[in-house]
Amino acid sequence: MNRKFVDLHLHIDGSLNIAWMYERARKRKVIPDNMSFEDYYLTLIPSGEDIKAVFDRFDVPLAIMQREEDIHDCCYELLKEISRDNVIYAELRFAPQLHTREGLSQEEALRAAIKGVEDAMDDYPVTANILVALMHQGDSAAVNYDENMESLLLCEKYLGHCVCGLDLAGFENNCDLDEYAPLFKIAKEKEIPFTIHAGEMGNGENVRKALNMGADRIGHGINSIQDETIVEELVRTQIPLEICVTSNLYFGFTYASHPIHELIRRGCKITICTDDMSFCLNNMAYEYNMLNKVGISDEMLDQFTLNSIEAAFISEADKEVLRKQLKNA
Repeated sequence: MNRKFVDLHLHIDGSLNIAWMYERARKRKVIPDNMSFEDYYLTLIPSGEDIKAVFDRFDVPLAIMQREEDIHDCCYELLKEISRDNVIYAELRFAPQLHTREGLSQEEALRAAIKGVEDAMDDYPVTANILVALMHQGDSAAVNYDENMESLLLCEKYLGHCVCGLDLAGFENNCDLDEYAPLFKIAKEKEIPFTIHAGEMGNGENVRKALNMGADRIGHGINSIQDETIVEELVRTQIPLEICVTSNLYFGFTYASHPIHELIRRGCKITICTDDMSFCLNNMAYEYNMLNKVGISDEMLDQFTLNSIEAAFISEADKEVLRKQLKNA
């Protein structure tokens, strides 16, 4: 089957080609010149670690992505790779505030990412948009409120120009999710679509909080199964869940025991995503294949792709183009 894919939850910094990233890291002196590829690889793909170590893996790609050229090239190379994996549409997560360490402004960083996406779409059969990610950066939303507000306003400025919405990413357990409600109230007023990481590693109650803030989608959301009433709300509203099964294995699940099975059984609206391809060693075909092996039918997988198109932050006309591409496949 020549299956086509849609990926709505794909972090640029966590999804770079590992060999390409190794060479760029050496060029930028992010890693020692004499570090072998094998040693570098092991820093990205260790096992038996805690969640902080998972987040520490972003240090190298973030250190690389501090110049306009490098941000552009990261976006370009990522889209080139996923186009070869039969991804026809993707929404790329990018936090401009994390790319200002060497003097770039948030806007310069975002414009570089946009240019990389535009150039890749000119050269490869893939369509993509950027989700501007707000960040959990400390034990209170006040720690980086100004940076998050700047990101929100940039999202508004470039909305419709390879930018399609907002996200909230980072370490979910840093502080009460409700502290970010004022930012998303502004996003609602400005009619900016948004998704929120919730219920990935933290309490399932975060999913309810994200729903109360008006999230159009939920990033992960798997811990919603901790509370029957949250699942009922997801089923009632049909707010899509961006499920990243392989990524969630860090939290003790297997493909067979993953909450996706219960969420499907209950009638939640599911989309399948990769999250961080560099660290998960996955792509969309791998995700679908592994789910197929644990009993999820081809018909259900096809429905997940249609769900992703329906949930994408794009126009109805653009969605219809994607549906036709699926049909032709």
